[in-house]
Amino acid sequence: MASLLLDDFTLKDREGWEGRIEGGQGRFPDGRASAAIRGRIVTEQLPQNWSGYGSLQFTLHNPWDRAVVGGIELFDGLSLESPELEFGDYVERPKSLLIGEGITHVVIRIDPIQTTQGTRILDLGQVVRVAIRVPEPGEGEQPISIASLRLSPEHEEIDGIAYARPGDSVLVMRHLDISCFTYEPENYREPEDVVRLYRELTLEKEKLQDVIDTAEINGKQTLYARVALVTADIALKSRPNLAWHFSPRAKRSNLSGALSLAREERYNLERLLSSFRHEDDEDDSNLPIPLVKPIPDFKSLKIEGKAFVDTSGKPALVCAMSYHNEGTLLQFFSPERHKLEIYAVGGGSRYDIEWSPVYEAFHNYPGTERVGWRGWCGHLIKDQWAMGGRKENVVICLENQHILEAIDSYNRIHADDWRNDPSLMYVILGYELSYMCYCEDSLRRFREWLSNRHGNIGALNDKWGTEYKDFNEAEPPRTVVFGPEPDANRAAWFDWADWNTRRFTDHLHWSRDSVRKLHPVIPICAGGTHSMISPLNSTTGIDEEMIINEVDDVILHEGNDILSIDLLHALSEKPKPIVDPEHGGRCSRWLLNYFHGKSTLSMFWWPKQPSRQFPNSTLNAPMHGNMDIEFVAEHLRTALDVRRLNEEIAAFWDIPKETAILYSKTNMLQVPPELMNAKSTPFLTALREAYDAARCLDAGITFISEKQLLAGKTDRFKSIILPAVKHLPEAVFEALDRFVRSGGHILVLPESLVRDEYNRPADYLKRWGISVSKVELPEIKGFGEFVQRYDQNLERNVQYGTARKITAAKFHPTMTPWSFRMSGVFQELSISGGEAIAEGPSSEPMLVRVPIGSGVVWYAAGMPEKDSLAELVDRFFTESGIDRPLKVTDEDGRRVSGLEARLVRRRHDDLVYLVNESGRTVDYRIQTDRAIHEIRELRSLKYYKEAAGQIKDGQTLLFSLREDPSVRFQKKK
Repeated sequence: MASLLLDDFTLKDREGWEGRIEGGQGRFPDGRASAAIRGRIVTEQLPQNWSGYGSLQFTLHNPWDRAVVGGIELFDGLSLESPELEFGDYVERPKSLLIGEGITHVVIRIDPIQTTQGTRILDLGQVVRVAIRVPEPGEGEQPISIASLRLSPEHEEIDGIAYARPGDSVLVMRHLDISCFTYEPENYREPEDVVRLYRELTLEKEKLQDVIDTAEINGKQTLYARVALVTADIALKSRPNLAWHFSPRAKRSNLSGALSLAREERYNLERLLSSFRHEDDEDDSNLPIPLVKPIPDFKSLKIEGKAFVDTSGKPALVCAMSYHNEGTLLQFFSPERHKLEIYAVGGGSRYDIEWSPVYEAFHNYPGTERVGWRGWCGHLIKDQWAMGGRKENVVICLENQHILEAIDSYNRIHADDWRNDPSLMYVILGYELSYMCYCEDSLRRFREWLSNRHGNIGALNDKWGTEYKDFNEAEPPRTVVFGPEPDANRAAWFDWADWNTRRFTDHLHWSRDSVRKLHPVIPICAGGTHSMISPLNSTTGIDEEMIINEVDDVILHEGNDILSIDLLHALSEKPKPIVDPEHGGRCSRWLLNYFHGKSTLSMFWWPKQPSRQFPNSTLNAPMHGNMDIEFVAEHLRTALDVRRLNEEIAAFWDIPKETAILYSKTNMLQVPPELMNAKSTPFLTALREAYDAARCLDAGITFISEKQLLAGKTDRFKSIILPAVKHLPEAVFEALDRFVRSGGHILVLPESLVRDEYNRPADYLKRWGISVSKVELPEIKGFGEFVQRYDQNLERNVQYGTARKITAAKFHPTMTPWSFRMSGVFQELSISGGEAIAEGPSSEPMLVRVPIGSGVVWYAAGMPEKDSLAELVDRFFTESGIDRPLKVTDEDGRRVSGLEARLVRRRHDDLVYLVNESGRTVDYRIQTDRAIHEIRELRSLKYYKEAAGQIKDGQTLLFSLREDPSVRFQKKK
């Protein structure tokens, strides 16, 4: 059988395709016929009978200097008629094609090919729709080109129509798995300049090794120099094996970058060994040079407050790389085997459930399958969206007694996998979790909870707007795929979602008890970090405030988001270490994570080989991915910095925090159904914008929960920020009212304080003398496609209409004018007992200040834009009396948006860190209220003449601003 050409892409008129495709406009280096494509293209005009063919093949040309990921979708006749279409009853591989620089020949095995749902094989006799995805080009870039879409009798080999040449890439997809390799590398001829770079780097590596050997004979620690040796091996040996690093451009970049690093390290060591340059003297009269400490002895560590401490009582910081427990990287990283997920919540994982007692119970007993929820299963155990494992929907009900007995049995069977391992600092019951079920036992328990909460059916009816005769009639709103029905009773949903957090925390506690019977003391944690800052929170059952205080010995935080690190610390009733078992961020944020209180971090990932199913994960890995070779080296150096500077880093964990942002569980649960799958909500957007503004004002910032407000835990705060807390229970408002009347300052961002937890109008603002007569809100225009996050949840963008923009034209005499702008939501206000401190061009109040008792409420009529919000919070801090002994500005004395700084005062020096996330290189100047006689940056160990300079985007600096005590005594004389 010969190959069947489906489309040669020569014709400019592409009537058969939808999407951005330009026939005949592709740009292959050999001039072959091709089309230029952008984004997703789809057709239903191809021949439908694919029977007898082994693969679908086409060739792509990527003109960019980086590898990217594309995808494929295939629909048969059954797919388009299937009620399970949105649950994966077709071939959906949107992120499966690894497209390297240059030419990639794509081979998709179709005989057979399984649907994403995994319940059947695609019908090759009736393939009715094909879609191909590639990324959009960046500004000034040419698009990707496609050639020769065809059916081939070959199953996994490229056919003759590909016109493959040595050095091309080949991508083969088999069901979920992919392989990407170089075509005939043995027949490829390297350009002469690349051959020369190979020789130069090989020689330079040998010279560096000789100098390192000499330095170690002299007693010099050389771990930082060894980073360059490893980087050289990556450029010489590892990356050339990868098809997407095989091009001459990629090799030039990798080899020349590694060569520069090796030369620099050799040069620095040679200057030290020859005495051309001296390090600080190491004698009894000098402070010792910080050395990289050994990997912590995990079995000797114990928990004290927020830290794991060693036998000397000093904090131990762990920086690990996923999947590495031996080998070269352990010069730099701690072993990953300091933690283990034991799957004790559900009794197995998507990878091993078939061998678990839970799988047997699931198939043998009725009532074991989750009821009423078709969204992502939240790792309990797997569904069509689960990333990895065999394709079969095994989604369990945690109320079923047979399932609970099977989970307990699984825990006993697997206990010996972990309980005798002295290297484990903690175990994870489960993470990235979520749960919701509508089984009869769930409904019975929910109704009992309603009775306890409301007392009588009349009280429930009043809040829900219902007419039930007793609690047995009460029904929670049902769900459609990822959330409640569009017309759901939002009052009833609030109670259902609130109860679901109680129910799931109870199960996590049960799981903890199951494990505690097997090991009485090993630290335990569980949770779902992202749920706490996700619009989907009300569907997940996750309330980290309950989990941290009722289940966790250590706090689980996954990822590089510092807002949620500070949030989880704030929610804990007592100090506990924060651990990160799967850190999805690059090293540019590692130190910031540690500064904010993280004790352990295990980066995902540096795999032993490229991922078999997830090319995006491959391209984000340091060695395998797209990052420059110099940045790969930075990962190794940063891991060493974490070990060397552990005490300096941990010193920042207890800096004063006099301002709190309200984290409102009510506003996490009370979300319009149409926004539950969005990337954000008005509350979450305002929460993050307020946090980002506050964290770059040189003072500690934290959070306070509704539960903490009700408990009266406001004594240590001078001010509280309310970020668009539209819904609030009466008792929580009363707690805020007590805080401000006793002398506190409150900054309110819109829309806030207009409804209660059951979505009923509330008069909270009027009690503070503020009346809202009109509200302007940007209209929701549409939604983007669902995108799967790293934690496997799905979310989408929301497109809003034109927002109102307004700039202040007049300020109160006590307020120094500044460029104060608002956009988005805007409220028309009137006030009594207060004053407008900023007004728009028509004298409309933009910012008002109202004295309440001994305190003050600041109320913004609209949402300030980024820079305006930062300036507003800065002034709010000053008027609230926030203590700030540190001030970091640019050379002109202005705050730098995106530049975070903190100060810790020690006996003879101040520690100050700077982290630049502004998106650009910026100038900085550090000012403190203490004398500075010596300035040293502790990462580079360089001395500075003044506390000023430049910091690159993504860079972290840590300064010791040292005071010479003798100067004070000389002045006294």
